[in-house]
Amino acid sequence: MDKSQLLLEKMELPRTKNFRFSVVMKNFSLISLVCIFLYAVLFAFLSVWQMVLVCAICALIWVGILLINRQGFIQAAFLVGVLNSTVFALLTTWLLGWSSGFFFMALLIIPIIFHNSYWNQVVKSILAFAILAVIIGLFILSWQNVSLWPLDDKILRMLAAINLVITVVVLAITGHYFETSAADAEKALIQANKKLAGLATTDPVTNLVNRRIILSRIEQEKNRMERGSKPFTLIMVDVDNFKHINDEYGHSGGDYVLVNLAEAISLTLRKQDEVARWGGDEFLIMLPETDVDGGVIVAEKIRTRIIETPFLYRELEIPVTITLGVGACEPGSGVGSCIRKADQALYAGKQAGKNRVGIIQDR
Repeated sequence: MDKSQLLLEKMELPRTKNFRFSVVMKNFSLISLVCIFLYAVLFAFLSVWQMVLVCAICALIWVGILLINRQGFIQAAFLVGVLNSTVFALLTTWLLGWSSGFFFMALLIIPIIFHNSYWNQVVKSILAFAILAVIIGLFILSWQNVSLWPLDDKILRMLAAINLVITVVVLAITGHYFETSAADAEKALIQANKKLAGLATTDPVTNLVNRRIILSRIEQEKNRMERGSKPFTLIMVDVDNFKHINDEYGHSGGDYVLVNLAEAISLTLRKQDEVARWGGDEFLIMLPETDVDGGVIVAEKIRTRIIETPFLYRELEIPVTITLGVGACEPGSGVGSCIRKADQALYAGKQAGKNRVGIIQDR
């Protein structure tokens, strides 16, 4: 596996919809657990011990839902949560009467249903309409004014007000969470796309632009030259005896040399110049509006800088020299021809003994 793939795996990519829904279920379960606990305290204060027992059972189920969701069984947590929330709301409405307002609790689960990323719209709609149908059925039954555990009208109005407030607050919190989570997901996606774009345009070892980008910029410079600008020069750079460096100091030592070499070359160039990792231990430099003589001067500066730069790796100094080939790109010549000229100059420098600047003069 190459370094770009390793970097890609380490990237913090946007969380999936399923993951975000798992977080929603966790937050909704926690809010529901807190609400049930407050109801239990209220019913204990009112000495309605039957409802305290109902709340205790419901609270235990919510604790189980939290544990199931934490284990990654999101669908199971969702189904049990829907059932628990709906049964509690409808059972309490049936026991205490429509005026208690507990039917509001059943309405809270409907937005969560429609944010379930696992199910299609048809299934979610059927489940939501089923809950609404049961609520309507309870409303029709309430015309008979029958409740199993009658409470004082003042208490019922208080419960209805509390349920209404809780419903509004929970819906607001849920809506706010989905809005912020969607915004966070969008930001994460933008950042991930930037990282992917970086991986597609830069070399993961040296952080220089890669071959594809330098070819594109050479093409742009060639077009600019054809429109009347000055010729430009390419310099091909190769590390002398790089295989020996890898064998002697390992690939991490070789990468160290490449990284520091890239930095030294970049520090020698002008702002308008461009350097890229061409491949292996080769680099390609583009010098806009520079003739061969100017290219040779720059190449010699780079060669001298590398000789004078200590490459200290794990307290060991790695002897590093480079050979460079300089070739000018004249009007009428193609990009491939320009690169080939620099590559031939590099080969000539290698044949002449390495650690030098090679030149291919136009005839």
